[in-house]
Amino acid sequence: MATHETKLGVGKISGMFFHAPAGTALPTYPLETLNSAWESVGDVSDTGLTLTFEKSTTNLRNWANQLKRIIMTEHAETISAPIMDTTEEVFRTILGDAAVTATAASAQHGALVTAKLSQEQLPDEEAYLFLMKDGDDAIALGCTKGQITAMDAVTFAPNAAITWTPTITGLDEGWKIITDDGQTA
Repeated sequence: MATHETKLGVGKISGMFFHAPAGTALPTYPLETLNSAWESVGDVSDTGLTLTFEKSTTNLRNWANQLKRIIMTEHAETISAPIMDTTEEVFRTILGDAAVTATAASAQHGALVTAKLSQEQLPDEEAYLFLMKDGDDAIALGCTKGQITAMDAVTFAPNAAITWTPTITGLDEGWKIITDDGQTA
C-alpha cells in the first residue's frame, strides 16, 4: 500500500478522542491497542482539531540598542477539539467529575445527566489522546498531562450538532505527535 508524505487528519472511525488519568503513557505507535486506562470521550466534528503554538519572547539588546539575542520566556501548546456528542462522558471530561451527576433510568424517566456549567475551578489534569488514520498511515496526537483551560461558545440550533469545544493545554512535556506510515517490514 502506498504511503503519503502529505497526511490527512481524519479521525479514526472507532475511537478518535480518549482521556485517561494524568501520567498515563501514550501508545508507542498510533494503532497500538490502548491500555484500559484510556476511555473514549466521543466523536470530534468534521471541522477537526486545531493545534496552536503560543510563544512569548524577550529581546536582549546591548547598550547600543543592538539586538543580540532573543529568548523564549513562555510557551504553550493547545488543542481545540470540537466534540459533537452530548453524553455523560463528554461532560465529565470537559467539566470534571464533581460537576456531573448521573441518575439511572427508572419507570418515570430515562437516564438523567445533570452538568453544572458554571465552574469555580478548572477540571482536573488528565492525559489526552487523539487518533487519526489516512489509509494505512496513522497519527496519534496526545499528552500525558493536560488541562482544559477554556471552552468555546455552544450553539443550540435545529440544523447542527450541539458541539462542545474545549481548549486543552499540554502541561509538563506538552503535546507529542506519533506518525506511522503503515509500512511493515
